[in-house]
Amino acid sequence: MAPHRVDVDPRLLRIYLSDHVAGATGAIARSRRMARAYDSTPLGGPIGSFAEELEGERVLLLELSESLGLRLSRWKSVGAAAGERVGRLKPNGRLTSASPLSALLELELLRGGVNAKRGLWDSLASWSGALGLERARFEELDRRGLAQIELLEQLAAVARDRVAAGMHDVSEA
Repeated sequence: MAPHRVDVDPRLLRIYLSDHVAGATGAIARSRRMARAYDSTPLGGPIGSFAEELEGERVLLLELSESLGLRLSRWKSVGAAAGERVGRLKPNGRLTSASPLSALLELELLRGGVNAKRGLWDSLASWSGALGLERARFEELDRRGLAQIELLEQLAAVARDRVAAGMHDVSEA
């Protein structure tokens, strides 16, 4: 698709970037918790690396916002981090342990978040001319997002197979 020139309302851009930074904040917290919880499984290392990539992208968004003179809402990020913690309290049919489906559901939710983030990169690529930014940078981030989705799909397949095999948790060998 050919790039086209658009004017971007700074107020709306600030809200949009604040929302994506908040989403990244929640996803980073969830990914880090998962990396710790599944450290001794095939999921732990890759999820830890994924969390590091997300943190780098979050920093990039903060730097981008600053370079554009946009002051992002920190309350949205605080709310997202709190929401991630509250989300851990959801009923799962067990009082003291994780459900066998926890890892699978969490990986599917992270995949949905990466899909949303790819939309962000696509929007920023589209607006790059108006914002004085390099379009190729966002196209590369979109490709990285696609690779992240592929990783999350592979990890979800591992979790799905373990659940189907009757393992009570992905941490069982």
